[in-house]
This record gives sequence, C-alpha cells and structure tokens, in this order.
Amino acid sequence: MATIDDVAKLAGVSKGTVSSVFSKKRPISQPVTDRVLSVAKELGYFPNHIARSLAIKKTMIVGLKMPISKEGSTTQFEIQMLNGVIKECTKHGYRILLDTLPEHEDLTQFSSDPVDGVIMLNPRKHDQRIERFEQMRIPLVLVGRPDPLESSISYVDNDNEQLAYEVGSYLLKQGHRSILFLNASANMTVSVDRVNGLKKAYEEQGIPYDNVHVMNFDRQQHATPMDYGYMSILQMHEQIPFAAVVSDTDRVALGILRATRELGIDVPKDLSIVALSNDVRLAEEMSPKLTSVELSAETLGAEAGRILIQKMKDPSTVEQLIVDAQLIVRESTRSL
Repeated sequence: MATIDDVAKLAGVSKGTVSSVFSKKRPISQPVTDRVLSVAKELGYFPNHIARSLAIKKTMIVGLKMPISKEGSTTQFEIQMLNGVIKECTKHGYRILLDTLPEHEDLTQFSSDPVDGVIMLNPRKHDQRIERFEQMRIPLVLVGRPDPLESSISYVDNDNEQLAYEVGSYLLKQGHRSILFLNASANMTVSVDRVNGLKKAYEEQGIPYDNVHVMNFDRQQHATPMDYGYMSILQMHEQIPFAAVVSDTDRVALGILRATRELGIDVPKDLSIVALSNDVRLAEEMSPKLTSVELSAETLGAEAGRILIQKMKDPSTVEQLIVDAQLIVRESTRSL
C-alpha cells in the first residue's frame, strides 16, 4: 500500500505539501496540486483520515446538532440550513458530522463527539449544554439566541421578536384581533421572543393581549408537528373564538388545514393562517397558498459555519449575527 512518503518522493515535494494538497490546510499552486494528485492516483494512495488527524491534532470534522422530529424526516428549513453549513465548512476542508438524536436532559449522559467544533440548533432557556461545551473547550456556535444572552457566546439568529411583531401588526391591521398562536416548545428561546414581539404589536395598537391564546408544541403530547396543528384546532375551535392562527412552522400549518377541511372552516374566508417558516414548494402547493415567513435558513447555516471556522482558528472570536426574515403574503390570509 502506497504511503505519503511514496507520493512525496515520486512527485518531488515534501510530505507537508502532499498533506496540504489533500487537507487544503494551506494553499498549494495548481501545477503542484495536479502533480501530487496524478502521482497519488498512479500509486493508488488515499489519505488516512485518522492518521492525518493525529498528525495535525485536528479531526477536520464539524459537529452539527440538529435533532429531528419523531417522524424521522427533515424539514426544508433544516435541509437549507444544512446546505449552508456544508458549503461553508467544505471550503475549508471540514467534514460534517450530523447528530439528529434527541438531546439528553440529564447531562451525565452528555458525551463528546470526535469534532473540532459544534454548531447547535434551537438552544433552550438556561441551556446547560452551552456551559458543558465551554468546559470541554469545544468551540460552539448557536443557531438561535442563548438564554441568558451573554456577550461571550457566538450565535446567529433571526430577530424573532421583530418578526412576530410584524406578523402580529399585519394581522391586526387586517382586522384579526383574536389569534390562536401555536408556538414552538415552551423551553426554547425562540418561543419567548415570539411572544414578546406579539405582545408589543397588541400594546402598540392599544388592544388587550388576552385576545391571544398561546399553545406550545410538546413532544410528549404531539407525535409530529402536523399532529400538533391538527389536534390543536380540533381541541380549541369550540372553546375560544379566533379569527387567525399563527403556526410555528409550515408543517404545523398542514395539520391546521387538515382540521379546517374536516370542520368545514373556509380558509381564508373564515380563518386566516400564517406560518413562521417558509418551505416555498410546500407553501405554493397548499390550497390556499400559505402566507409564511422566509427565515433565510441557508444563510443562517453558512454564517454559523463561517463564525465557527474563525472560532476554531482563534478561540477568542465572538460574533452575534442577526439574519433578516421576511413576511411573504400569499392566499391563506385576508382582511375582515
């Protein structure tokens, strides 16, 4: 079996140059790169990832903690965000280790993956995992606001308070005062920000916030986001009056639409629906087409990757970045 020494000798370069051609750790001229790759192909040489990691004291792997729903499929938001992470990290020679398993609440079950840094989605209120990564000296970037908000923690996020304010203001101007809000899990920071934004919209227009009924996704009660939307409408449609529903995601909105069809509720004539995420293909294929919020998931992923790459080079790096979100009005809302 050919070794790195064999390739270096035949190509007339150092072992470090051969290593850099494959790791992209430092720039190598195109002629030298082509010569090294040609010799490697001729000799049948392939770099040993474990050996290289030991030599450079890096795994060249980024961990992406992105737990998925019980139904076992990824959302368009997650796919787009993953694409952003991959595009940014592979430019610097990093592989992605995707961890989709649910996180243990018991930190005695917390383990370290063979990674140089971690991108973690959906931080919770007072999330102990953040402190644990700091104790383990593993560079960390969050997708989502940490709680409490500390200047030492790097993260990327949308301004979820502002976007909830804009959605609330839009619905109120359309004449919808009574709103059913199917929010994310109660322990997620995004849930808190959304409620604060919605409250601000009501206060600004002098309308009592008790016109809003907030529910939260619960993994113990709801098998899937669609089940959450479906069961919530069946449960609440006779208990409280509401003219509009704001849903956590477009998949929750799918469940809402299923329930409205069964109940004979016309959307948007009898009920307006807004989703706080935007799967363009899904939104356009729904009937009616879904009014939703574009979160720029790929940009969130790419920026998280960029910050983490810099943080792995310089651990003192801290960056907190807000990515713009946009309300896209389609057919599922109308004025009263």
